[in-house]
Amino acid sequence: MSKPPKGRLPLRDDVKHVTYWRKPTPAEIKFGHGAIHYRTFPALKCCHKNTRILKSWFTSKDDGLRYYR
Repeated sequence: MSKPPKGRLPLRDDVKHVTYWRKPTPAEIKFGHGAIHYRTFPALKCCHKNTRILKSWFTSKDDGLRYYR
């Protein structure tokens, strides 16, 4: 198991999903959908490799957009 980033705690075992957010894309703003977008991801997809430490941000593989914690 790799060393966790300094000052960050691992995710609890009972947490199954984590909510991330992103800013709207220019196309969404153009069509009137300019609010902050929230999305829930499975907890293990949002963690650093071989740890349960959440990433500050990551790029979703299905839509290619960057989501922030």
